[in-house]
Amino acid sequence: MTPVFEKLNLKHQRRIVVLDAPASFEPELQALPGVEVRRALGNGERLDFAIAFVITQAQLDAASAALAAAAEGDAVLWLAYPKGTSRRYRCEFNRDGGWTVLGRAGFEPVRQVAIDQDWSALRFRRVECIPSLTRDPKRAASAAGKRRTGG
Repeated sequence: MTPVFEKLNLKHQRRIVVLDAPASFEPELQALPGVEVRRALGNGERLDFAIAFVITQAQLDAASAALAAAAEGDAVLWLAYPKGTSRRYRCEFNRDGGWTVLGRAGFEPVRQVAIDQDWSALRFRRVECIPSLTRDPKRAASAAGKRRTGG
């Protein structure tokens, strides 16, 4: 297990979905013996671990909708996006905005990690799977999150 995938909470999952990974992420994937890496979602496919790399708002919205629809239970969902300091990529959104599709689907951001010098990733969980949700209600992404935080 690589340090990156330890941070990403890959544990018992033997099949993961990885969408639009940059070439720089390939060594991380190659270091996962015994894990099947799917590069696309099939119709009706369910998942319990996924990471999608996105740069544009359109990519973010499409990946968010697909992953939210395929997520099973308390799936581990990550959306990776370029850091503001990246010299290689420019992003149309940031950690604080652009996540409307996942909010509407009932997901809240719960953790951020650094992938490398260019990429950060934000984990999303279904609100009902978050044991303790504490944040400013104005920052909650979902209606359920706003209710749970008193908003």
